[in-house]
Amino acid sequence: MNVHILYHGLGMAGKTTNLEKLKEIYPGYVSDRVHQKTKEDRTVYIDMLALNIKTRSGDKEVNISLFTTPGQERFRLLRSWLFGQVNGMVFVFDSTRSIEENMRAYEELKQYRLSKVPTVIQANKRDVKGALPLTVIQQAFNGYTVVEAVASAGIGVAETFRLILKEVLNATASAR
Repeated sequence: MNVHILYHGLGMAGKTTNLEKLKEIYPGYVSDRVHQKTKEDRTVYIDMLALNIKTRSGDKEVNISLFTTPGQERFRLLRSWLFGQVNGMVFVFDSTRSIEENMRAYEELKQYRLSKVPTVIQANKRDVKGALPLTVIQQAFNGYTVVEAVASAGIGVAETFRLILKEVLNATASAR
């Protein structure tokens, strides 16, 4: 079974950091890593981490491709290609930026009908002084699971991944 999970959010929200930490957390499951970046370490075109994991139910092997979107506005045209075959999504909410900025990035997903796929919200950068209150983020995403994270320290990264994978596998099983 092949599963595609997209990490989306504002530029510098922590999408690539999530993939880097997952690579560290699950080193024995990594089958591929591709990251094209600028001199400033920002994702240009593609950022992908592939994991091969066996599920507990039925010993099925799941090939998981995790992608991030380039967050900068100038790469907006490239995103539609990444949105094509998505089974699940993690929206990486930058807690240091305004609710309006984050919601504009989230609203972009509606034009690609991604608001209908399993989604987990990761409230990242919770360690930064002045971060938006978690209750504000939870209210904005009422009905979605919100995970607190400090991706740079690996906090909340595995939890977010496990939650979205579970939601995607449940949705796939119920679609059969």
